[in-house]
Amino acid sequence: MELLEWLRSGVELALEWLKSKGAPEWIESIPTAITIILALVALLLIYQEFAKCFILLRRMNPNQRRGSFSQVFGSVLRLAFTDRALLSLDRRTLARRTRILIEHEMFSTKPQPDWRDSGTEPVESLFPIRAIMTLGRWRKMKVAYWKKRREWWKSMRRALAIEGNWTIYVDNPALVSARIEEIDRYFECLRSLGYEGEEGDRFICPIEIASGFVTPLHLLTGLLVKFDQKWPQILESFDRDANTGAQHKPLSASDRDLRQIQLFIYNCWLLWGPSIPICECRNWAARYSVIQYGFGDENNSIEIVGESKEIRSSLDQLMAAQIEHERAIRTIGADRPEPKPFTGMAIPANVIGRVRLSGSLGGRQKEQVNALPRAALSSWGGSQDERPVLFISEIVASNAVEGDVEFRGARRGRIAADANALPSRYYSAYLWAAIVVLVPTAEGAIAINSLPTEGAEPWKDFIPFFEHGNLADPESCLFGKRQLATKVITGLASALRDWGEDREPLHFAFACAIDEAGCGHSLAYPEWSGHVTMRELIGEALNTLALTDPIIKRMRDDKLLDMKHFSGAPGQHDFSACGFPTIVASHYARMESAERML
Repeated sequence: MELLEWLRSGVELALEWLKSKGAPEWIESIPTAITIILALVALLLIYQEFAKCFILLRRMNPNQRRGSFSQVFGSVLRLAFTDRALLSLDRRTLARRTRILIEHEMFSTKPQPDWRDSGTEPVESLFPIRAIMTLGRWRKMKVAYWKKRREWWKSMRRALAIEGNWTIYVDNPALVSARIEEIDRYFECLRSLGYEGEEGDRFICPIEIASGFVTPLHLLTGLLVKFDQKWPQILESFDRDANTGAQHKPLSASDRDLRQIQLFIYNCWLLWGPSIPICECRNWAARYSVIQYGFGDENNSIEIVGESKEIRSSLDQLMAAQIEHERAIRTIGADRPEPKPFTGMAIPANVIGRVRLSGSLGGRQKEQVNALPRAALSSWGGSQDERPVLFISEIVASNAVEGDVEFRGARRGRIAADANALPSRYYSAYLWAAIVVLVPTAEGAIAINSLPTEGAEPWKDFIPFFEHGNLADPESCLFGKRQLATKVITGLASALRDWGEDREPLHFAFACAIDEAGCGHSLAYPEWSGHVTMRELIGEALNTLALTDPIIKRMRDDKLLDMKHFSGAPGQHDFSACGFPTIVASHYARMESAERML
């Protein structure tokens, strides 16, 4: 036994050293007694290790057949005596192998004998033919079950091999996002059993996701993941906000109508979870970058975190490959056209990394947190629902030298072009543009309703017009943005009509959009913005629709829609896209504090 042999050899070396130093002869009688004591201690440690793994696997499968005593005991026993894992001192520890098994089982469930729950077990019957038919079906199901089980254990053996490939293979990132409850339970179980720090807040196994869409956006996590729990807060907040103005003063009837429309659009936009662009300002400038990786829809997405240089290099390679792909599509015979900018905003990619939860980043050490973007940390640290985060590289502490700890990057995976991506591509997301409502003040100026003071409620002051679009297809993406520009202009015209002509007209200001941060800084990855911006398209729509609609003509001629109201100077723009994580976090905090007061 490795452990006992190691202990015995250590004791014997220590005794030899003592005798060489002149120790009395009776000390030679100690080895056997010490070895026995150490053996008992080792058995106790082994028991604790086995018990901890047993509890972990059982807690991961509550109220399920997989979590039964017999199945869990059998699995841990098999792991304990495979490759001497129970007594090993290296990476073949039982705890590590149990965790590898659990992580793989999240995405490859152990087959269970389904016939026991389907009512097809053979039963006594007055009709022999019926009994024979039932017995035949039962036997077929049993044979199929044992075949699946053998195949499952075969795949698990490959994953659990000492020198094997521990990588978990998943078809798309939506399957990772769908496992959020299991992943959260896994980390909670690890914490409850004493796994702390880097051992307890991330997967041991890397995950390779075969196909998904990468885009340099950040998801403002929506509430619909747990809508059954949060709808009461949402509705109470909506009612409260819809009936109070600045400094919580009551609204007039016409003001209330506008506020109802504004808040309804804002809540719809937020509940589903919109995405904001990543720019070069201080909110996003960091050693490590965050980008979105999704499948089907942005609300199924997870986040990729990696060293900024590595992320940028990977995105440059993906964009170059995409532009070449678009060029090849337009090629006829030997005539190759000039390359054109990509008017989409998402590109298919294959990614490998290690999973963590966004909530685990809130308590990191200062040196590690400072390497992550402030905007992402604000989003992750709020009351929003957690999201899986896939680290392709991460910050780790090196060994201490003279009392100092150096934090460095460790590579955990990579981003690569998806060679098997389908020609017809689909990745839906909200295309949006935020318009801030400006109102006349007592001094005759035009200003934002909620001033940037303590207790301000900025979510009451902007209207995020949005349109579902396909970011992965360039023609569909540009079409959706044009539709959105028309919606912005016609929507503002409708608000002007309802406002009436007997008082100072409403004014509006363009704040930001999915392709423009609005903070005065350039996008971090401008070539991923869809090439034609919402600012341009809204201006075009305003000029075109003004030819046939007198209200829109007035909006243009009287400059009721100001496209240059905000500047990027400090304190001059409280509605930039990079400030939305803070606005959303404070809105959620206000909801929760109001609920506690009730």
